[in-house]
Amino acid sequence: MIHGLSPAGVINQVATSLVARQRYPSVEKAIWEIALSSIRSKTVYYRKRIRKLENRYGTDYDKFTARLKNQATPSEEDDWLEWRSARSMLADWQKTYQDMIHESPC
Repeated sequence: MIHGLSPAGVINQVATSLVARQRYPSVEKAIWEIALSSIRSKTVYYRKRIRKLENRYGTDYDKFTARLKNQATPSEEDDWLEWRSARSMLADWQKTYQDMIHESPC
């Protein structure tokens, strides 16, 4: 906890401050937008990680995976694991974003 506030308390405090500054019409709308912004940031982050690996190897994940079979260096294996993880995390964050958009209460 930060300064005696729970995580929910911190978010509520930020949202309340934004509403007081007339950036959002309600605390609920502010929290909703903060959450969506955070999710979008995560998707951008993982896309950049994937793009970095695509540029490094000049190919996409599937072709890179096929190329590595039985001949990967330890460095390539590390990059492959990072790539696989980034793809999985991106898919999870994209699914979360879609779920939130379809359930939007605001």
